[in-house]
Amino acid sequence: MRHLLAGMALCAGLQLGFAQPAGTPHFRAHADPAVPALGAQLLTASERAYLAQLPTVRVAVPTPPAEPYELIGADGEITGIHPEMLLALGNAFGIRMTPVVLPGWPAVLEAARRREVDIVMTVGVTAERSQYLEFTLGATPWPGALFTRGGAPPAELATARFALERDYLANDFVRRQYPKATIVTTETTTDALRAVADGRADVYLGSLLETSAWLAREPVPGVEAARLLDYGSGSYHFGVRKDWAPLAAILNKGIHTLRSVPNTPLDAALSGLPAQLRPAPALALDTQESAALMSYPIWRVGAVRGLALLNDVDERGAHAGIAAEYVEQVARRLGVGTVIVPFPNVAAMLEALRAGQIDVVPFLTRTPRRAAEFTYSKPYVEMPYMLVARSDGPLYWSLDSLGGKRLALAHEHPLREVIAQRYPKVHVVDASDGNVAMDMVARGDADAAVEVKLFANLRINGDNDGTLRTTTTIDELPAQFSFATSRKAAQLVPLIDRALADIAPAEHRRMLRRWVAIDLKPAFPWRRYLPALSVAGAALLVLLLATGWWMRRLRREVKVRRRSEELLNDIATSVPGLAFRYVLDSAGTLRQHYFTPGAKAFLGLELEAHRSLIETLAPHLRADQREAALALERSCLRSGERLRLTTAYAPPQGPQRWLRVEAVRSRASEEGAVWTGYVVDVSAEHELQAQVMREAESRNLLLATASHELRVPTNNLSLALQAVHLDELGGGNAESVRIAKRAADTLGQLLNDVLDAAKFDSGTMRLSPRAFDLHEMLQELNDVWRMAAKERGLGFDMAVESGVPAIVTLDPLRLRQILTNLLSNACKFTAEGRVGLKVSRDAEGLSFVVSDTGVGMPPEAQRRLFQPFVTIDSGVVSSSTLPSTGLGMLVSRKLAELMGGSIAVRSEAGVGTTVTLQVPLTTCRRLPGLPAQGQVVVCDDDPTCRLLMVHMLREQGFEVGEAGDAEAALALFARGPVMALVTDLNLPGMSGQELIRAVREGEAQRGTRTAVIVCSGSAVPGAPPLDASVLHDAYLLKPVQIDTLVRTLDQLGVRAAPASSGAGAELADPSMA
Repeated sequence: MRHLLAGMALCAGLQLGFAQPAGTPHFRAHADPAVPALGAQLLTASERAYLAQLPTVRVAVPTPPAEPYELIGADGEITGIHPEMLLALGNAFGIRMTPVVLPGWPAVLEAARRREVDIVMTVGVTAERSQYLEFTLGATPWPGALFTRGGAPPAELATARFALERDYLANDFVRRQYPKATIVTTETTTDALRAVADGRADVYLGSLLETSAWLAREPVPGVEAARLLDYGSGSYHFGVRKDWAPLAAILNKGIHTLRSVPNTPLDAALSGLPAQLRPAPALALDTQESAALMSYPIWRVGAVRGLALLNDVDERGAHAGIAAEYVEQVARRLGVGTVIVPFPNVAAMLEALRAGQIDVVPFLTRTPRRAAEFTYSKPYVEMPYMLVARSDGPLYWSLDSLGGKRLALAHEHPLREVIAQRYPKVHVVDASDGNVAMDMVARGDADAAVEVKLFANLRINGDNDGTLRTTTTIDELPAQFSFATSRKAAQLVPLIDRALADIAPAEHRRMLRRWVAIDLKPAFPWRRYLPALSVAGAALLVLLLATGWWMRRLRREVKVRRRSEELLNDIATSVPGLAFRYVLDSAGTLRQHYFTPGAKAFLGLELEAHRSLIETLAPHLRADQREAALALERSCLRSGERLRLTTAYAPPQGPQRWLRVEAVRSRASEEGAVWTGYVVDVSAEHELQAQVMREAESRNLLLATASHELRVPTNNLSLALQAVHLDELGGGNAESVRIAKRAADTLGQLLNDVLDAAKFDSGTMRLSPRAFDLHEMLQELNDVWRMAAKERGLGFDMAVESGVPAIVTLDPLRLRQILTNLLSNACKFTAEGRVGLKVSRDAEGLSFVVSDTGVGMPPEAQRRLFQPFVTIDSGVVSSSTLPSTGLGMLVSRKLAELMGGSIAVRSEAGVGTTVTLQVPLTTCRRLPGLPAQGQVVVCDDDPTCRLLMVHMLREQGFEVGEAGDAEAALALFARGPVMALVTDLNLPGMSGQELIRAVREGEAQRGTRTAVIVCSGSAVPGAPPLDASVLHDAYLLKPVQIDTLVRTLDQLGVRAAPASSGAGAELADPSMA
């Protein structure tokens, strides 16, 4: 019952609720005084030495155990047939053993694979287990038995209903032995026995002892053991870990010796059974036979895929055919295990036998060449050879009648020498095998072939054309089939002969009838018409079956459709809305329509049959939306595009509502089109949307006003502080001014951050790119983080490559935010070592690499790094206890993506982390076509800001003209050459954008280009950067750093030149005089 092909012990765990023992698992001492003498009698000196160095052997015991082979008492004492036998061997040979109790059979096999246990009891031999276990001889018999309902007449097994557990070995046996029987598959043994008891099955096939023990624990009334029916090799084995093969050989000696000693637990299990249910004892072997048996406890048996009825391996890997039955009969009598080794053909199998890769071939004919290579048992199957010829050819009555004819024979055919000696006039034509020889006869390449009767009958009965026939039996020599071994394993042949001789004649006849009683019964008068009759009968049967199936399906579909119509009608009546369908002809005229029930109650009016929905509702739509709705419907009907419409609707009675209409064209052809759609009331959603829009407009108006009004004084404060010459002040005053400058800058940045953060309407961040001094920002980061790293005992390195430009156009606040976050993480998770920042320029833009020698991250943490609310502290390893929201890296990546860049992380636990920020580079490029000399016009409506900016630009050596509005600025353009325009956007009268457009339009007339720099306290209208019609060259956000402005002018090609005294006053705005 535990001999499974797959999943062997899972069911057992489900079938039996096993109570765990209260005590520690242990073996009891063996009390048989006759057993200890085994050690001195059987073991060699080297074997005793091997056992002496062997550690305590761990013996696997599954729960629940396979009773009665294994038992676990309430106190943890392990007994049963196999523990008692193993303990006897251990006491005799001085092997120390301890039990290891595991939860179920899969856990036992897994422990054996991992060498966590050394011996497995009560195990069957399979090819897969042979990879990690060395099997002993069969330790105890494993008889199979049929269980039936008490008092029921014996079932005819050929057509019986077998109740079998899923995936048990008995399934393959029943399919092989009784192909016409029915298998009732169950999940547990109890379910199978109950199926027999309640009449759903006729018999249950399982292990005699285990099923009997099962019925003793969980009785199934009316079910009893009827008779023995073996369905496997018939023995349970011990499995020893593969690298302890000498231990398996030692146990084999003891197991073979103990076969002649009474086995008290086994005898007790069998004593309660009727005599007809007791298994036959194993064969009594002499000393030489016993030595051969212990040398080969497990036999590797060759089989050929597709060798049907004889020595086949089916698609499930099960051994089939008459050879499979004889292998089981021999293995059962000798107590050996077998592993079936499949091969694609006979030649490959024989080559493996020569190479010692297998031990036995169970079905092979003898030829002189093979007899020189292999050792054969006595033949156990004989079949006559038949002469096969074409049905339309001569009738050959013997080999002698083939004189001068072509006879096709396989290369290894046993009759080759006989025919060559006795019938020299026969021309032998070589064929690779018997089937090819018959093919040659069918094609006319040979006149006849000699083939085994079974194969000839299978071939002729399988052909539908009646080409071949058998003409006579060849009496010279029958086809004899035997077991064959390699010369190395020749000592197995006497054992095989002993086992074959022990098989009863009745059992021989049963197996022969089962597998080789296929006879040829030709019906010559109608055989040639059999194909046509078969086709006609099959066609008629298919027609009848198809008609019956179609009628049954039609009835089911009618029933289903009626039910569907009822459900759809109920849904259409209950749904809060209206569904409709139009059918229009090719001219667009409405031919058919359908509306769900309740349309009148929903809309408050009758829908007209000859008018579309929008046409019917049009008189009640709001006047300013009516024509647009009708035009949209006509356009969609012509183009086939999806109709989407939200409109105000005033029903004849009741308040105004908002309706949402959607329709799609589902089918269209030359005859017309089908439109399907729905109408729902969205009044509540429309009112909510209107309320949200009103609140958003109010908030945006407040922010727009606050943005400009708050930034102006901040900008003035910054410019005033920048105008102070620090070298003219004392040391203390100069430091105070520096602190004030940094505070003003920080205030401006915080103001920008607060105002921008307040503008989130849909969860997206809006960047404010402008030209700024990247090197200055990097120096500030260097000063701050070098000090922060020093406070934590870390080193800090910053490297800026020479190709990195000073002035770039990015969002400096967001860039600083990203770098600050990355540097903060690097310092936070570095206990010792260094943190570094490297800035470089490549083809992709700017690259910022933050590296550390901190704790690093494993791959799993890296995959989760950019998820919200995920921190290293919460899921990985940390050297810090600093709190974190887990949003920093997520926000940094989103900001990088908004900039058009990316963030990549490379980390290794215990080594450190490297984070690379890649952003595209935008710089101010030198403009072609600028005048050789000219002034810089500053246009700003704020006099303080304008005064300070003009003053500082003049100090830098620029010729500067100032203007308070756009008209004054344009007047300065008319008076002389202008190299650059520095302008605000919020100007009285003509706006800053209109001023820039006017300057650009005048460039064509002047023949020179002007550098345009926007200095504003608010974002540029339109999607940044400035829309194409404005065409500015750089954008600086207030408060403006004068050195940044000077560098921006320099990069655009505007150079400062020495100015004569009073030049600035002469170029000033005339309106300011």
